Amino acid sequence: THTHEIPEAADSSSLTTAVTRQRVAAINPLLSSLSSLSSPSFSLSLSLSLSRSLAYRSPEYKSQRRSGASSPPPPSHGPNRRRRDEHEIVLSRPPMMESQTIGIRARGGAGGPTTANSNNNNNMDEKKRRSPGTPRVSFSKRAEKFTHMAVAMAKSLTLKHLFAFLVALCVLGFMHQNDIIIGRRGLIVKRVTNINRRLTQSQLYLHFWTFISPGAYLTWTKAKAYYDQQLPLFEEAARNFEVHPYWLRTKIDRVDVGWYEMITLRAKAMSEMWDESRRDDFRIEKDKCEMYRFFTRNKFRTAPIHGYWNSHEKFTEDLFNDKAVPANASWPTFFKCCHLTQGSSESTRMLKSRDWVHAHEHELKRFIKEKWDYRADDWERPWANYLNKLTDSLTPGIMVQGPYSTSIDEMAGKQTVVELKVETFWGRAYLASCNFGRDTIILRDGSIEVFPTWWQNKVNAHTESPYNTWIRDEGHLEKVWKLAETAAKIMGIDQVRIDIFIKKGDPNAIAINENSISSGMGYRAHFEFMPKIWAAGHANKWYKEYKGASKDLPVYFQNYPAKSCPNQHLIDTEPPYV
Repeated sequence: THTHEIPEAADSSSLTTAVTRQRVAAINPLLSSLSSLSSPSFSLSLSLSLSRSLAYRSPEYKSQRRSGASSPPPPSHGPNRRRRDEHEIVLSRPPMMESQTIGIRARGGAGGPTTANSNNNNNMDEKKRRSPGTPRVSFSKRAEKFTHMAVAMAKSLTLKHLFAFLVALCVLGFMHQNDIIIGRRGLIVKRVTNINRRLTQSQLYLHFWTFISPGAYLTWTKAKAYYDQQLPLFEEAARNFEVHPYWLRTKIDRVDVGWYEMITLRAKAMSEMWDESRRDDFRIEKDKCEMYRFFTRNKFRTAPIHGYWNSHEKFTEDLFNDKAVPANASWPTFFKCCHLTQGSSESTRMLKSRDWVHAHEHELKRFIKEKWDYRADDWERPWANYLNKLTDSLTPGIMVQGPYSTSIDEMAGKQTVVELKVETFWGRAYLASCNFGRDTIILRDGSIEVFPTWWQNKVNAHTESPYNTWIRDEGHLEKVWKLAETAAKIMGIDQVRIDIFIKKGDPNAIAINENSISSGMGYRAHFEFMPKIWAAGHANKWYKEYKGASKDLPVYFQNYPAKSCPNQHLIDTEPPYV
């Protein structure tokens, strides 16, 4: 403990210095008492911290720092500070307080090292620290140094290193080629894709962007208003709707669910029914051959179908003997694998012309055999484990289908087949996703939502489309909604997506392309509200259970022309229903 004499304060600066010294003197008894209770290292740390903190606040010291005068090293804190000495550390005050020092004995007593030892350590620290005027090393110098290090490392490599590198490269290439861990369908890509798909349809993701983008907020507000308007209409439709018993196995007792969650619950129910009783009603969508037989049986208009094959050898023979496609058929035609319905399977192939088929015989034979042996893997979706088991049970098949008329896509400025993919719930259409733009959406009120820029696509901020308004103006939507609803009613299904081709200038030329009971389309802000309509019918038991003569038959055997299907009372137009 030291006694400090405080001089007469001549001015405010001297008074501040005097107060500072008085504070230092005041803490010394505290430090002395703590040293008897604590370890020497604790006392040392506390002394350094408090003493220097008070000393550095003096006006003289701040003035010297501004003028560039020499200053003591900054205080050292924490467990990683450099140890000054094992026996004694003497803290020198800043220059204006040189006359006083605080001696702190960490270990030992009298006879330890002198103050000069501490000063030497401080001088060494001063040399190690870069002065404020020293220029930083330029980027080019650092790059040059790094280059020299890289060259030296490369020169040090031996044949063993190069061999190990080549082996690792070969292993990674093999893993990528065979989608093992890495690759287009490797484990890493699958996990990332699944997380991304779950995230982008979640309410958390949708609401996040409404705080970032005013356009996203307006899109969400519009989707919410549309849902509020449509909900009572869907409740009314559901209360008159007969559901085939196969679709009632989906168990849900709440309304606030996600889109992917609803599809997963359905997939789980279908998987359980397959395990229990080998119910294969899922073939209404997962087997394209059975799907098109259902459409044909119920006299829906489709693109012309040239035939089905249950042997790839027979099909290959017929294809190259010019028997698979009739002589008077229009080209191009389309090869499809009936057991592969997922887009990720890439199983549809356009056959451009008869001459083109013969010119690519070797390539087509390899493609046909490869797809025949391939089994569906819905790896992009969270319900893959359930549906993969079902699709693995399918018998492979092949079909060939003719073309449909093209129309002008004003957005892309080219001729293409325009397709509307209509989502229906409880026998009523909610919206359609279009194949022009990216995730373009058409609502029942005729509005066409497009997302033309990168930012709008990212945050789900729509713009009303000035393109392809002929879809609305020519009266196509009324035909599309009714055709999709008729197919859903015959199937007696709570939710299904019906894909429909349309032709500019001829609303009555519409035709069904396919259907989907596990749709992975992007519905933007509508992702939040569509599953609520689907779930509400189950949770509130709005529906009627179908108990007609065909209730025990698979869904794909339901037949409206034979008056053997659900919801006959709701169908008021005879085939082809337009």
